[in-house]
Amino acid sequence: MKHFFIALALTLCCIGAAQGQKLPTGMNPAQARQMAQGASGQQLAGYVQQAKAAGYSLNDLKSLLRAQGASMADIKQLEELWNAPEGTLQQGTTATETIQSNFGINPLFSGQQPAPEEEEGDLFSIKRFGSDYFKAQQQQTTESAPQLYIATPSDYQLGPGDELLISLYGASEESYTVQLTREGTIKVDRLAPIYLSGLSIEAAKARLLSRFSEIYTGLKAADNDPSKVSLAVSLQNARSVVVNITGQVNTPGTYTLSAFTSVINALYAAGGPNNAGSYRAVRLLRGGRIIKEIDLYDFFAGGKLTPLYLQDQDVLQVPAFEAQVQLKGAFKTPGYFELKKDETLADVLSFSGGFLSDGYKDRVFISRIMDYKRQSVTLAVSEGAMHLLKDGDMVEASLVQDVVENSVLLEGAAYIPGTYSLGSVSTIKELLDAAGGLTREALKGQATLFRSDNGIERKALSIDLTDERQLSYRLADGDRLFIPQESELFDIGTIRVEGEVNSPGIYEYKAGMSLSDALILAQGFTANANKLAVNVYQNFLVDGETYTQTETVAVNDNLSSKDQVLLLENSLIVVRRDPNFREVEEVYLSGLVLNEGSYAIKGNNYRLYDLLKDSGGFLKDAYLKGISVTRPIADNQSQTSEVVEQALIEGFEDSSSIGLSQDQLEKESDKIAEEFNEKSIVIGVDGERLMASKGDDLNQNIIL
Repeated sequence: MKHFFIALALTLCCIGAAQGQKLPTGMNPAQARQMAQGASGQQLAGYVQQAKAAGYSLNDLKSLLRAQGASMADIKQLEELWNAPEGTLQQGTTATETIQSNFGINPLFSGQQPAPEEEEGDLFSIKRFGSDYFKAQQQQTTESAPQLYIATPSDYQLGPGDELLISLYGASEESYTVQLTREGTIKVDRLAPIYLSGLSIEAAKARLLSRFSEIYTGLKAADNDPSKVSLAVSLQNARSVVVNITGQVNTPGTYTLSAFTSVINALYAAGGPNNAGSYRAVRLLRGGRIIKEIDLYDFFAGGKLTPLYLQDQDVLQVPAFEAQVQLKGAFKTPGYFELKKDETLADVLSFSGGFLSDGYKDRVFISRIMDYKRQSVTLAVSEGAMHLLKDGDMVEASLVQDVVENSVLLEGAAYIPGTYSLGSVSTIKELLDAAGGLTREALKGQATLFRSDNGIERKALSIDLTDERQLSYRLADGDRLFIPQESELFDIGTIRVEGEVNSPGIYEYKAGMSLSDALILAQGFTANANKLAVNVYQNFLVDGETYTQTETVAVNDNLSSKDQVLLLENSLIVVRRDPNFREVEEVYLSGLVLNEGSYAIKGNNYRLYDLLKDSGGFLKDAYLKGISVTRPIADNQSQTSEVVEQALIEGFEDSSSIGLSQDQLEKESDKIAEEFNEKSIVIGVDGERLMASKGDDLNQNIIL
């Protein structure tokens, strides 16, 4: 990251020189580097804007940055700054970031950044084996970093910064909390410094037992001696180590980690190897020498983790991979797999977990680079240990086709439809017997046999299932026998019940159905129904013409009629509202009256004077000349519907409603209706004149 800022500063120097400009007075390139190191993200965005204003393209800046030795990560950072909308960089973002973690969560990944594979081009759009392990780290934050609550490993070596708890118990009770100094020693009162650096806990305990016996003689006593003193040592707090992680990792840098941290923990902190990094040759350098080369595939494929702990100023270096192959198709783990020298097809198949259950397992098909082109190679899996793979190989496994040979298919109204082997059934009768026979819904005596030719159904044979000769018809590979259901072939018909019933709708017709049956299906009458005049409409075909017969029937409370009315298919039953029934309409009275609230409208000529009388009169301070009646504009649903329809027509004329979906049109209609229903007018009434005339002044005594 720091390198990017320096390279960009030097690039801006080149831009200035190209335009005949100079750096600020007294500033040389070295000072430009210092300025870049302390630059904020906002300042850096300003530098990029200056480059844009100077007429430089993104490709121009990329070329200049590469000339300054910028890495691919630097180029990527430039692209992000170049394409970032103005004002999106946070205030106070500095060019250098402090990276510290107890285990290895990198704060630079605290945001939800996309995985590297998704950011690059086609070359890295496919997952590399092992990358998922590190991808999870990028979705965590520093607050969710795991802590290492584990017992002190037996091979852990003490070093400066480790904190020990030394406990004495028995005839003497005492405890000491001590920390190893930079020299690797601890200091205890009345004892000379004790050197413990490089020792395991057990070895340190033996040394402490020897030295503490100088002041606690009970440590040398026998176990059954009352003066016996015992000593225990535990690691109270492990030291922190500073580790440098370099090379092809997502976030190279210096990390402060727990001394318990393993190599893979440290790589996890750095986001793991990047798209060009090696998973097979991670190097641990100590004192400038390679002390271990780690193959992460041992961990990913076999779960083996080398018990190797990091020390202060260790260097983890991840080189670029040397060779890799791609597995695609019917493998359990497709993706890129890194190769070591002399690794074979069998090795890569082992890493991937092998083939899918429905994969073709005998051969694999390889696209191999030969000079400037690719050639196809087919390899037998059984000889996989003999076949060396090459860098760039694309290994593909095919899925086994769903085609089932030497079989016939039974569909439709049989108890056990499905695919049957010709080895177990050879005739139609044997097939039906194996399927448990026909269901009750089957069309009796009729089936269709479809015969295939080169995988395409080209023939259809009508089979009479009552003919023993046809039942002995021999089946062929790929045949399909279809048994139809009677209900699927015939239109049963319907009846429709509308009006004042509890469940209006369309119902399936049954032969012999009566009007009472239809009303029962519709769950009976509503309270408003006119039971004495139920209309039944039925069509008759006479001499090629359709006639509609209308019958009005009186129905009693138990849903039966004096004369039973039998229904035909597609009959329509309409139950109308009782003309003498009227829903209770109400008005609401508020203000300075004796009894506020809702009042029923008692008839078509119920007026304001009647309402005021029913309320019991006015209160003392009522201002009768200021009576007002608020009346909605919409008197009924029909009027509202007309307003909605007119508004939608106008919307189509001015194009505002064109292109709306059915749901959008319904929402727009509801909105228009709601707005219309909320509109009202206010009618002013002189209450003194109204009350003085005792309601005879019809100009004031309005109908409610």
